[in-house]
Amino acid sequence: MLPKKRILVIDDELDFVKMLQARLRIEGYEVLVAEDGIKGVQIARREKPDLIILDIMMPGMDGHTVCDTLKKSTLTWSIPVIYLTAKTGQADELLAMEKGARYYLTKPYNPAILLEMVKSALTTVDQAERKEGRVLLIDKDLAFAGDCEAKLKQAGYEVILAPTAEQGLRSARELRPEIILLDFQTSHDDSHASIKVISHDDALKDIPLFILAPQTVIDRVDPKTAHLEKFITKPVSYGQLLEILQNALRLKPSPDGTGRPEGP
Repeated sequence: MLPKKRILVIDDELDFVKMLQARLRIEGYEVLVAEDGIKGVQIARREKPDLIILDIMMPGMDGHTVCDTLKKSTLTWSIPVIYLTAKTGQADELLAMEKGARYYLTKPYNPAILLEMVKSALTTVDQAERKEGRVLLIDKDLAFAGDCEAKLKQAGYEVILAPTAEQGLRSARELRPEIILLDFQTSHDDSHASIKVISHDDALKDIPLFILAPQTVIDRVDPKTAHLEKFITKPVSYGQLLEILQNALRLKPSPDGTGRPEGP
């Protein structure tokens, strides 16, 4: 018998939490509870639940700060987060997505919709454990590259590392990765040239390319630059990076010209 999936609910409305806890238990989930953000982060780090349901308005540490803290920690970055909150503004929803949340649902909520979100988030995690995908990371920062490699392998990706743009281009042609991550500062002289080569090489141009760079560098890039929409800010939020990789793989055409299947 498979162990029950564990869900951590972080919310200071105790009556609401009791009803939500009962509903989730009926569906077969084990439920952990934290009545404020600080305790929520502590429990998440200690217990490593499969999923977190998070409110925004709480004393001490609000939900956005909680989500940001979780996504920046090596212990909790991969745990999917669903916001369940009375805050209905679009700004809060956009901020939640920027912080790495999987879904955003407002109170009063539709229980069926929440349960579908829970199921979907947990299924995505399960699929990631046996996931397809070969990622080429071109980055001279060996400490970052090693950390990124470990996290992507944990999520089920095969990772190829290259410390220089020249070696990265050679690896790309030889090993045919499904996604390329290129650090913009790996070579000050040829980052633009490398992007141009990848974009126009018949063997590489169909491989999704994402460019890693600090925000200060991105701010100086000409808005007309190709691939500007594919810049990923360093330091990297690994929750967001996984979302980007999953979306890129899902949208990438299969050999027969159709979209890639979403199932395992």
